[in-house]
Amino acid sequence: MAEMASPGAQSRLTCRAGEGAPMAGGGVAMVSMSYVAWMAEFMTSCGIARAALLKGTGLENRDLSEPGGISDAQHIRLLRNARRLSRDPALGLALGSNRPISTFDSLGFAMLCSETLREAILMGCQYQKVPGRFSGRLVFLSLRTEGDEAVLEVEAAVAPDDLVLFAVEDMLGSILSVTRWVTGRPLPLREIRCGFPRPAHGESYRQYFTCPVVFDAPRTQVRFDAAFLGTRLPMASSNAARIYRAQCEKLINADGGGEDEWVRNIRTQMLMFSDRLLSPEECAVRLGVSPRTLRRRLEERGMSYKGIVDDVRAGLARSYLESSRLSVEAIAEQLGFSEPTSFTRAFRRWTGMSPREFRKHESREPWPSLFGND
Repeated sequence: MAEMASPGAQSRLTCRAGEGAPMAGGGVAMVSMSYVAWMAEFMTSCGIARAALLKGTGLENRDLSEPGGISDAQHIRLLRNARRLSRDPALGLALGSNRPISTFDSLGFAMLCSETLREAILMGCQYQKVPGRFSGRLVFLSLRTEGDEAVLEVEAAVAPDDLVLFAVEDMLGSILSVTRWVTGRPLPLREIRCGFPRPAHGESYRQYFTCPVVFDAPRTQVRFDAAFLGTRLPMASSNAARIYRAQCEKLINADGGGEDEWVRNIRTQMLMFSDRLLSPEECAVRLGVSPRTLRRRLEERGMSYKGIVDDVRAGLARSYLESSRLSVEAIAEQLGFSEPTSFTRAFRRWTGMSPREFRKHESREPWPSLFGND
């Protein structure tokens, strides 16, 4: 019996963002700073220097204690840094299985305050597009029951190819940590089915899953005792859950930006490759359509590919100038401009002022530290 439909199904670890895939929204989508701060702390405990982890993101260590968030492009840079520095191929499993529920912000607290585990999981499935929720942007989760088994199915959605397995493993680990947080007990696992070949680090799965793990399965699934879905949660509070659900609704509505999903698909692909200009042909391949179809669908909406490119670059540029300490030269490089002068000309065309003028007149102090500039 299906309990929650999941869009954009992918049975294997491929990443083609079709029209049903969850998108990051127009402009610069945010990833919660609480998650970034926790991730930095976790990586530090693994012996990774924070300065190295944050390199190229526009963040400094003192920024992590402040509210706000980072863009999807900054987040991808952070993840790639973490993978490269840790040299741990099972890092996704480690991050997911250790992640505190508080790093899911409003969604995490809404799940924590639900009446039962079933309600908490369905809450998580319903609000997977809430800005700031890492795994929900890259992979999708659905719940159903088959006889006496509950089935949580993980599906690849949109992610750079080098991060797809990482994102799926993060979600698998997060299922363990979130269910443990909300129930206070480990999930009674029966079987893990992985819709991809056994990776080189396949032996690591034994460390995280106390059940049989099957690779090369038709789909990626976490199977457990369905009776556990009825577990009453110790922190249940209908009033609190209602408040946090309302916050999730507000975030979902704000994330839409009035743009249809097709255009948001294109924007997200550009954000994934913000350090270089993604050609229309490359974008079409990643969306699973022909360049002609891509062009036609944009024309139907009265839009052009170049116009969306400019919008994405302009949004990222404003974000970097307002909320990071990156130099104009570094921002130009981040956005794929061959020369800072080319970036300056483009930015003047977008805003009517130079990057330095914009930073002087429009920027806010980037997440000022509560403890000064020590």
